[in-house]
Amino acid sequence: MRFYIFAFTGLLISSICLAQPKEDKKTLFEEGVFFFNRGDFSEAAYYFKALRETDPDNSNFNFKLGECYMQMPGSEVLAVPCFEMAVKRTVEKKKYDIRDINEKSAPLHAWFYLGNVYRIAGKLDDALKAYDVFVRSPYYYGNYNLNVVENEIKSCERAKIIMDSPIDADIQPVDSLINTTASEIYPVISQDESTLFFVRKLKFYDAVLSAHKEGGNWSTFTNLNPQIGSDGNFYPVSVSPDGKSLYLVKTDGGNKDLYVSYKKGDKWSQAESLGKNINSLSDETWAVVSDDNSTLWFTSARVGGMGGLDIYYSLKDKEGKWGKPRNAGKVINTQYDEESPCLCNNGKILYFSSRGHYSMGGYDIFYSIKSGKSWQEPVNIGFPINNTSDNIGFVPVKDCKSGYYSKINMEEGPSSEDIYKVELKSNYPIP
Repeated sequence: MRFYIFAFTGLLISSICLAQPKEDKKTLFEEGVFFFNRGDFSEAAYYFKALRETDPDNSNFNFKLGECYMQMPGSEVLAVPCFEMAVKRTVEKKKYDIRDINEKSAPLHAWFYLGNVYRIAGKLDDALKAYDVFVRSPYYYGNYNLNVVENEIKSCERAKIIMDSPIDADIQPVDSLINTTASEIYPVISQDESTLFFVRKLKFYDAVLSAHKEGGNWSTFTNLNPQIGSDGNFYPVSVSPDGKSLYLVKTDGGNKDLYVSYKKGDKWSQAESLGKNINSLSDETWAVVSDDNSTLWFTSARVGGMGGLDIYYSLKDKEGKWGKPRNAGKVINTQYDEESPCLCNNGKILYFSSRGHYSMGGYDIFYSIKSGKSWQEPVNIGFPINNTSDNIGFVPVKDCKSGYYSKINMEEGPSSEDIYKVELKSNYPIP
């Protein structure tokens, strides 16, 4: 009798297991598209990776997974094998059916994306070859933004020149209590370098942390999320010179707005919006206040700019509110994105990142010196501080030749970022 019971139980378990259907291709495809359109690229990558496993040579599945990795900062190089497989079978853009799960080809611009991820990975010659295939296609002209493509090609050529003349700079990771196996990003440092604000990407949310330096060592870590009212959707961008105002960006439903939190005793207040003059229906992604607290410099993609994200400034009125923004002008802004402005030396130097100007590709860090009421032509800070990936959020301190920023730590993998301190030793013409 016992044998029959065991046999029946085993048969029942087998039947139950067989009755649990695996997610079919259609479901994986639809879920991937859903999360991609929502901007949740990590979740989308999960589904497209599972979909690719059902058909590893499918150019379309590889293309969609590669697109996800491209949208995940620090993970772009993971897209290299995806696009290498995708370009084995491409069709002109109008023949590519983005919604069809049975589509087995990738669109022609997979070659452009392959060039981009090669550039990020530092494979400049391979990048130029991929771009060459793309622009030589009979389906290239009239179907793509030629300025964007030409800028990427020129970026690779400029990168070779810049990398041939590296600057003298000491780049060291900060204390191991700050940098962990998780990603640490968006460092913001007080003027006396005693307090550091940053984001640590934890398993279920992003934490805004503050650390205080005592006796030369970092200690007294505080998770500021409960104080500022963050659900993991805030990141810090600057702290006022007096250390009493912390400027942050809030991501809400895909839109980004600027907020500020005020220090009251040992606590920080709930973050509040900078108001309608600063925040628009478009993204606002960075802010920094001048030493005298009278001018706010910030980035916005609002209508009427020179292209993409531009740098603006706003003056504080008699009532203590920020006035109508003014564009920083064509010397600073380009038709491409500008990002992360930061002031130094009593407002005489503006550090910022740009996809335009004389960049190596992606965002590079530049500085511009104020001459009278005008800004001089921006200067690329140089390699190895800049590389062929995105370089954003350089926060200068002291004599404007030192600063903090975050970048990928390749020893821990392409998706891990750490915070570094930079000492510029080259003889920069900085006042």
